[in-house]
Amino acid sequence: MKKLFILLLILLFFPILFIGFQTDADVYAYMGRLLVNGFIPYVDGWDHKGISLYFINALGYLIGLKSITGIRILELILISYSFLNFYKTIAQKYSELIAFISMTVGIFTLKYFFDGGNLTEEYGVIFVLICLSLFLKKQLRTIDYAIIGALFIINFTIRANLISFWCALFFFYIIKLFTQKIDFKQYLLTFLKMGFGAVTVIAIYLVYFLSTNSLYEFIDAAFVFNFSYSDSTFTSTLTSIRTSLTRYHLSFIFLLGFLLSVIRFTKDKKRTLELLLIFWIPIEIYFSNMSNRLYAHYFLMWIPLLILSAIVIITAVKERFSFSNRKILLASSLVFLVCFYVPMYMTFKNYKSLIIDPEINTSDKISQHILNNYKNETLLVWGNKSSIYNSTTKTAPITFFYHSIFKQNSELIRSKINQFSKEILQKKPTVIIDAKRGGLLHLDNSNSNELEHPQKRNLEEFMSIFKTNYIFKEQKFGVDFYILKQ
Repeated sequence: MKKLFILLLILLFFPILFIGFQTDADVYAYMGRLLVNGFIPYVDGWDHKGISLYFINALGYLIGLKSITGIRILELILISYSFLNFYKTIAQKYSELIAFISMTVGIFTLKYFFDGGNLTEEYGVIFVLICLSLFLKKQLRTIDYAIIGALFIINFTIRANLISFWCALFFFYIIKLFTQKIDFKQYLLTFLKMGFGAVTVIAIYLVYFLSTNSLYEFIDAAFVFNFSYSDSTFTSTLTSIRTSLTRYHLSFIFLLGFLLSVIRFTKDKKRTLELLLIFWIPIEIYFSNMSNRLYAHYFLMWIPLLILSAIVIITAVKERFSFSNRKILLASSLVFLVCFYVPMYMTFKNYKSLIIDPEINTSDKISQHILNNYKNETLLVWGNKSSIYNSTTKTAPITFFYHSIFKQNSELIRSKINQFSKEILQKKPTVIIDAKRGGLLHLDNSNSNELEHPQKRNLEEFMSIFKTNYIFKEQKFGVDFYILKQ
């Protein structure tokens, strides 16, 4: 069964090596490229995700010998390692059948929520699965606890809400302390070992931030801005929870897993997975809905919950009804057909695009035009198309290389806009390309009637600078090229 699982994994994710990034993923790739080229995140290029995400992209960029393809290679390596390693752990602890069914649920869900990949929650899932592989070992070594602690900091510094596993783990140990006769000193030592791993990563990051004088900028972007950007009330979060649970119907798997976990732990206080899920499921449901946005990839962190819930459900069914392996496999196949027709269709579409009807890559044509005609010019891409920077290996002359933040409405945003306008005046790009992305003001004002007033107000100063200093030169492949007046 493991060979069949590996085959499914390859079939589902091999196409990502040939598929370009979506908007956010291109931003992260750009930030990783800055790191490799000696620039400083948050200072020379601004984004509001954590530093660990940019280190991952930088490593991928190096693996690809300064090619974006290397990020895809690293992504595929991490997905394969985390899922296969956890598969092995489940097979040893339970059975090959349970491992195959539960992990297949996991990889199909990853495909379901993938959204193009190279996203914060995807790496969050990978590192949680690595932690689970260690946590479920019969005998944990000091290094295992240290890795779990280190990965806590890495997930926290990818995005602050990717830590539900560690929150649940804390409550897990607290309950274990009171329900089982375990020495308090033993648990204290466990936390100290995890703390050692966490402190080690913190120390490494502090050395980097202090040596580059960017600690304040990191905190301002990854925490202050992120929490203001995700500002939502408790009531709106509850509304988002209800919507997400009904919109994404596979949530019934971990809701059933939660119910069975409560019942099974009540009967037997020694159960491990059940106790962990009792805390983990409600914490993760809340964390994944904190932003009050319902983008599919925001729910990638449900994957470990679905895997563990599948284990609990299958185990409970086998114990209660004495189902044969054949019946369980048949029932699981029906569940896959009902729940995962979307990733099946997406996979077929990926291969059709690669083999039968490959899409014309407009970004490549734009990039080639730039390299042929504007090779020595400084370039600002307006409209969140960071793929142009990555494919031309150009770097924006200003910190704010993408512009969707200007759609927001807050004092913090306006301070960023003021900085953006000052940099535009001081370091005038010789070429501005308007990629004409939806939801952002086009530089020719052709979509001004479609946009809300706050965005137009936020961009008044920049538009004044732009009209004074730039003239239209040409339109190629659907984008407008503006050059600096002589």
